[in-house]
Amino acid sequence: MQQQYKVAVATLRGRPYYEITHALKQMGIRYDSMSPEEAADSDCKVVITTRDEAGSISSAVTGRKAMMVMLDTELVRYPAIAKAKMLRSIAGPQVDDQLTIGIDPGNRIGISVMYLHEEIASIVESSPASAVEEISAVLEGVISRRKVVKIGDGNIRMALSMAWAVKKKFHNDVEVEIVDEHGTSRPQTNEVNRRGIRDRLSARTIAFRSGKPYYLSPR
Repeated sequence: MQQQYKVAVATLRGRPYYEITHALKQMGIRYDSMSPEEAADSDCKVVITTRDEAGSISSAVTGRKAMMVMLDTELVRYPAIAKAKMLRSIAGPQVDDQLTIGIDPGNRIGISVMYLHEEIASIVESSPASAVEEISAVLEGVISRRKVVKIGDGNIRMALSMAWAVKKKFHNDVEVEIVDEHGTSRPQTNEVNRRGIRDRLSARTIAFRSGKPYYLSPR
């Protein structure tokens, strides 16, 4: 799908250009480099620029709904949300735009975010609170007709605590499932453990499994 990306980096400023292109490379997104004027006349679906340069681009493309102008600052705080916006703008309306978040609870909490058939984020958090904060931001920021959070049962107490926190915050807007983790663990090596790769891979596997629906117990 990468060859279909139509993303332009449109800034004449050195530091922002470096930061934007670095973020896009981390996301695995191909891009073209243009001046703001060239971007405004292009057929790109997404143009990323600075706040000062965005005005000239936006005014030039008024009425052209096919082009989305994003600011460089949007890529910094929540890269997964920025990537989801780009994917949706490029792909257009989708029948299957389900957002699925797989979570592997434990000492290190692996998180995998799947959207439009791509993994848009693969991260490790150090605490249930930070994990819930991260996935809540994604759930709030990504447009999707169906949102599902799947949590592995390897640490059932932590899994239920996180499930409760997500369900309490989003209620019926988000489905929560508890997933059997059997077979998701990867071989343990010092290098894999140090980088959190095993936790992220397990979270990805959990994201693709069906689990048991979690519901809030009536008080």
